[in-house]
Amino acid sequence: MKNIFYYFLSIIMFFTLSLSAQWDEYKPDPQSVLQLIRKEKMKHILPLAMRNNNVNMWIHVTRAGDPDPLEYEFGSTSGYLIFTDLGDRIEKAVFAGYFGGEGGIENIDITASVELRRAITGYDYGKQNFAVYNEITEYVSSRNPKTIAVNYSDWIAVSDGISHTQFEKLKKILGTKYSKRIVSAENLITEFRTRRVLREIVVQANTLEIARQKVLEKIKKIIPGETTLGEIGGARIYFSEKSEPLRPPLATSWIRHPEYVFQRGDFFAIGDGAKWMDFDFGSFGVDTKTHVYILKKGETEPPKSIQYAWDQGKKAQGIMRNQVAVGMTAGEALDAIIDAMEAEGYIYTPFTDDPREDYLMLQKALKNTNKSGFYLDLHAMGNNGGDLVTVGPSIAPFRSDRDHIMIYENHIFAFEYAVHTNLPDRPGYPITINFSNPQVVTNYGVEWIQPSNDKIILIY
Repeated sequence: MKNIFYYFLSIIMFFTLSLSAQWDEYKPDPQSVLQLIRKEKMKHILPLAMRNNNVNMWIHVTRAGDPDPLEYEFGSTSGYLIFTDLGDRIEKAVFAGYFGGEGGIENIDITASVELRRAITGYDYGKQNFAVYNEITEYVSSRNPKTIAVNYSDWIAVSDGISHTQFEKLKKILGTKYSKRIVSAENLITEFRTRRVLREIVVQANTLEIARQKVLEKIKKIIPGETTLGEIGGARIYFSEKSEPLRPPLATSWIRHPEYVFQRGDFFAIGDGAKWMDFDFGSFGVDTKTHVYILKKGETEPPKSIQYAWDQGKKAQGIMRNQVAVGMTAGEALDAIIDAMEAEGYIYTPFTDDPREDYLMLQKALKNTNKSGFYLDLHAMGNNGGDLVTVGPSIAPFRSDRDHIMIYENHIFAFEYAVHTNLPDRPGYPITINFSNPQVVTNYGVEWIQPSNDKIILIY
């Protein structure tokens, strides 16, 4: 009986400990997070962005049925969002047919009359008296702004949300005097989007961690001699012992065609995406490379030549990291990195972002030398789907139009670069290894929000 008692007691304790050891589960709520982000950006970022760009008034014009590129920041709107710098605060006026939904801007100071809301929405459009828009005219006149930033741009897509007809209508509403004070909001919008609040850093960090774990699982599925690049997706072969490329090598890869079968002796980079919190087109991106080597029979580590080339890339990361700081412009950071790298014996090979031409260039630069070359593309990251969505202080020779942009605290960027090194077993064809890990610039310097590339992962 005594043994039976202890047997059942042990079972009860096992289940009790098992239940108590369970982790609390966190289910992301995108709308509540967006609401928090928007409120914090309104409070902390908007005043700085307006004042740094000498904007007294920002009029952001949207239209139902025409998606607003700044929906992530403002919610769903249709009409005229007007932010005015009153000196002690930013006044928020919303002259809109409808506004917000979950997560929309809160604490609005001035709203439109029912008549103006109906006009903007389109009720009895053919019978409208344009005088109904005098509410906006009188509001702007009473604030007498010297500069009025409006969401148009000839090159930055996210800053070009206003249509031609709406722009002409806005000028009619403002009248000749204030229409002459209109400027593009592109610089203001760039700063407003790329200056990050802490909650955005959390979203980015969690997105990157999920992507990292997905990549590790993907690597486990690779079977040498069976798995193709197409089956695994997102991989670039940098070195293959036997296979020749089907076309001239690119600066981004030696082999990339999807039907290629992984084989022992391959060294490659692999990545994956993730969407931890779904903000639709405003979701946070991933631009991370993980380096992998498939061991040949009898090997316990990568060949010395590949390990040396990788070590040259890892060493470069430490050199570059110390050259990027809050308060620098992108151009200043670029110059500082180049100087520091060249002082350590690296050869600067400024890419044009044309992979074929860039590889020919680095071949020429590294001819008859044992030095390693490098290129840079420390571009802005976050809730962007392309270069013209989040411009930001990007550090790259082919993004010189952003050299003047300041690096502010909490700047999210892809710490992306490549280092090229000659290989004795592939003479004339240097290996170029791309390193990329989105990280954050804080007042401490560059901080890791995800593990950097610390080693080559091995497949046995």
